[in-house]
Amino acid sequence: MRALVLNSFDGIDGLELSEVPDPEPGEGEVPVTIRAAALGVWDLSGAQGAFKDIGGATEFPQIQGWDFAGETDRGERVFGFVAPPFMGIGSFAEKLSVPPAVLAGLPESISFEDGAAFPVTALTARLMVNSAHISQDDLVLVTGAAGMVGGSALQQAVAAKARVVAAVRAEDADAARKLGAEAVVQTGPDLEAEVREQFTDGVDACLDTIGLGDAGLVCVRDGGAFVTSVPNAVPKAARGIYPGTIGVQPDGPSLAQLATRVTDGELTIRVAETLPLEQFKRGYELLAGGGVRGKIVFTM
Repeated sequence: MRALVLNSFDGIDGLELSEVPDPEPGEGEVPVTIRAAALGVWDLSGAQGAFKDIGGATEFPQIQGWDFAGETDRGERVFGFVAPPFMGIGSFAEKLSVPPAVLAGLPESISFEDGAAFPVTALTARLMVNSAHISQDDLVLVTGAAGMVGGSALQQAVAAKARVVAAVRAEDADAARKLGAEAVVQTGPDLEAEVREQFTDGVDACLDTIGLGDAGLVCVRDGGAFVTSVPNAVPKAARGIYPGTIGVQPDGPSLAQLATRVTDGELTIRVAETLPLEQFKRGYELLAGGGVRGKIVFTM
């Protein structure tokens, strides 16, 4: 089968589209024919060796790719994600074999391309919202709220009937409002002043998806909540706030629940560009260039 493999931790220069052996299903595993797979910022950092110091694989070649959507050998539409540095398998390939707990059924109303764009970001956002115990009428600051994890966290907080303040770049303000933000502030040195100008006591919780750390913590009221998706950006406890981080894992049952929220219109999926796997370099370069509003998806 064809697969995108990493031959060295040299970023895009270490990638190559190659012929590799088909996966051999282990006991109980489900063979999946991949129809689409999505790029994430973790694919960029992973190609540069970001995971090698925390137990990630160091042998080469490594098949790349986390998010995917496809069909089982029984013709069932499925989607999910794998973690190549730790599981030894990747989704930028024509075939994959995974434990059934990784998979969720992909509704007919969601395309393979949209399905591939959803798992990691939606599951990460879900963990953040749950970890911060977001509930009705909470005032929640979401940093990077126009990004993929941030946008999903914004929508999931709104679905919990919270009020959301989106911290974004000026050019992303309209996008954040369309996702449901009540108020928008700019990510920058004046973040706290902007937040407290509108909300004197600060926010009840901050969901930090871009690693602001202390700059986000100061916007939270005493005794509030702070959760980040950036493990190296956890600030120290202060004023009765005990910051935490989350680590996303494949979770088919939770992904299935999130899929129903897409079909119900609560959550949206954003795809910026769809490319054949042969054009992987263009996809990586687009993502590395920044400013992409939505996922870049490879089709097989």
